[in-house]
Amino acid sequence: MEHPTSRTLHVETIRSALTRIVEEWLRLHLRLAAALVAISFLVEILLAFLIVNSEILTTTIERYIVKFILIPSGISGIFVLVALFTIQAKRTSHETKAYTISLLFVLICFIYYSAHSAFIAIYALYVFAIFLTTTYANYRLTSLTSLLSIISLIVSELFLFWDVDKVSVFADSNRMVEFLVALSVIIGCSIVASVTIHYERRKNEASLRREVERELMKESMLFDELTGAYNRKALHDALQLLEETAPAEPLVFCIADIDHFKSVNDLYGHQIGDTCLTEFSCVLSEYLGESAVFRYGGDEFCLIMRNTTATEAVKRCEQIQSRLRRVVLDGVPELKVTASFGMTEYDKGDSAARLFREADAALYEAKTVRNAIRVFIGKSEAPLGSFRVATANPCTDPNASVSID
Repeated sequence: MEHPTSRTLHVETIRSALTRIVEEWLRLHLRLAAALVAISFLVEILLAFLIVNSEILTTTIERYIVKFILIPSGISGIFVLVALFTIQAKRTSHETKAYTISLLFVLICFIYYSAHSAFIAIYALYVFAIFLTTTYANYRLTSLTSLLSIISLIVSELFLFWDVDKVSVFADSNRMVEFLVALSVIIGCSIVASVTIHYERRKNEASLRREVERELMKESMLFDELTGAYNRKALHDALQLLEETAPAEPLVFCIADIDHFKSVNDLYGHQIGDTCLTEFSCVLSEYLGESAVFRYGGDEFCLIMRNTTATEAVKRCEQIQSRLRRVVLDGVPELKVTASFGMTEYDKGDSAARLFREADAALYEAKTVRNAIRVFIGKSEAPLGSFRVATANPCTDPNASVSID
């Protein structure tokens, strides 16, 4: 029986993992933009030294530094800062962050292509900007980035002449061919990026389904098929973890079972008996939470109540007993379901076997009167309220171990 919220929880868990990957990619995307600005700044300085010592300088050194180093790097640096503030904003969605860094990256490419369009090979920066968006698996984002890249290339090539050495595409057929090739490459890369996103999405969806199925299969081994409560194996794992972690907070271990359950099966049949078990499990989960209820076997359930004292646990069990009195089973309204509870408080260092033995002894006391609650306080000198003391069976070896496997 699949747990009612299992699939949703697993999907959300996996989606959270994918979100963390997107967050990491956003930071990498930003670092790449910053690296582009830093490397371009260093290359421009190096070119400045080479040009100053050559005969191709057609302007003053000061004008060259301002026009080709300070202005491009300064504007690009501002774009990087805007992207940084956007990514660090806690209330901004991941989609908005992805759009911001992707489109600002294109603008940075536009700045450098316009400043150095004499070197048409710089158009490759636009290709880089487009492919960086494929990880987000967002068709609209990649399409918008591609469109902005194409428009930027056209505007820069046809209408801007920041570099006076730039040759117009209308004045040189070779330049026109290079421009058309650059435009074709960007368009082609946009198509390839869209195809990549298509298969990336299919791969992610297949991975998501596979992970959910794997987790559900793993989880199904821990749930009781009839009642939906955790099963004996889950109880074993929970008690083993309890031994390993030795929590300091108060904890109560309880064993509960339905009174006269054998008679229910004998008189009304196993189908009514199964309904009785399911109703009992639902009531336990209603008051204790789904994570606290384990079906040990038959009509016996084990309860692990964390951050709970024995007094609080007794009150909770009394509420459960009161709720059971209002349960009406279809077809057998005359059948009244009652349950008995035996519990023990956890002391740091207690073994699972000891908890089980003490709670079982308390349950034995409760079953002598039925519809009762008993607390084992044999390890404490002070009595607990007005509850009867449940002592271990004197015939049982106090040193014997109890296995719950």
